Amino acid sequence: MTTGTNKDPIKTITTHYIDGTFVESHGREVMDVIRPTDGRVIARVTLADEEDTRRAVAAAKRTFVTYGRSTKDDRAKILRRLHEAASARLDDLTAAMVEEYGGVVQFAGLIVQSGVNAFLAAEKALQEMEWTRSWDKTTVTLEPVGVAGLITAWNANALFICLKLASAVAAGCTVVIKAFKRAPNWSPAARVVPRVSRQATS
Repeated sequence: MTTGTNKDPIKTITTHYIDGTFVESHGREVMDVIRPTDGRVIARVTLADEEDTRRAVAAAKRTFVTYGRSTKDDRAKILRRLHEAASARLDDLTAAMVEEYGGVVQFAGLIVQSGVNAFLAAEKALQEMEWTRSWDKTTVTLEPVGVAGLITAWNANALFICLKLASAVAAGCTVVIKAFKRAPNWSPAARVVPRVSRQATS
């Protein structure tokens, strides 16, 4: 492992995206993010602790009080805006995957595009799904369950965040996202996605 040079400065990330804004971490544990192509430390990230998690869950619960009652049209609009916002940051998301996952641009671009397209796929499913089903004297209504905890795998982080976020938004759930702790590619992607979300919902 080597450290970055003056030409390639090390990023320092000390905040988490909670309740629509970036806030300073209560946690104090710091982890190096290493670029796999050359073994250089490209970022130092302050990890969330239990207090940060409680704050994130509490914020998601507060938002669910209103979002859980949103209409199908409300959710469809948000999914379209998420797709538009993510599409506008496609190059940033691809660059993040190339830098930290080590994939080539052609491969990373296809993976990220699949994630971005998940928002449109979720909107389509939202329109086609039967939310109330009846037979005999029985009626079943599909309803949002509350806060969804989204845990991503170690690779293709932007893809997994988009896939899971799209499903949660369509279902009417608010979310808390936890990237895999040791994932080499989590920090840039996890910094771009909240900005996409904020742009889409503001």
